[in-house]
Amino acid sequence: MVNGLVELLGQVISDYISRDAEEEYVRVAYTGPSILVFLEDEYVELVRGAEYTLPRWAAQILVDRGYVKILEESVDAVSISRLLFNESRSRGLVKFEKLKGYFYIRVKNTISHLLKQYKSAGNIEEIKKISDTLTALTSNTRGLYKVRLGKMLSLLSVQELPPEVLSNLSEEEKHLYNAVRTLLEILNKRVFEV
Repeated sequence: MVNGLVELLGQVISDYISRDAEEEYVRVAYTGPSILVFLEDEYVELVRGAEYTLPRWAAQILVDRGYVKILEESVDAVSISRLLFNESRSRGLVKFEKLKGYFYIRVKNTISHLLKQYKSAGNIEEIKKISDTLTALTSNTRGLYKVRLGKMLSLLSVQELPPEVLSNLSEEEKHLYNAVRTLLEILNKRVFEV
């Protein structure tokens, strides 16, 4: 019964994180024809050659139509490998490499993009290259997450996170840390009366 409740809570939190990530603003370069787009409470005219800041969900629709290119740091296997190396070197320390915004959502989007490329690849060499990239990307991301998760769990006993630690966590990690911390505080108060 309790496991079912925890599973449901996990699903609700992950749905919330996914939805929140869609509202994150991203910079885009507009390359399509001039159009009017309704955002928030007004129409915004998008003009070819200009840069805009749009919610991720709107930017993705325009990417799918070939009208914009999202201008954010790319998430690739090499950059994640570097992050993993640096995080592993500082194991046992309260030190995190900075992950901007919804880092893991961006990794997931990169993987989805690579899978689309994989499905439409024209030759064996291209398929092998994409497959190797996918393998490295997923493996390094899992390793990075495990190292960072271990560090976050070790911080649960600290009363308050130092601001420099909090600012280096991805948005997903902040949500995870706060959810686990809140759950533990409730259990400590109500079950263990500590």
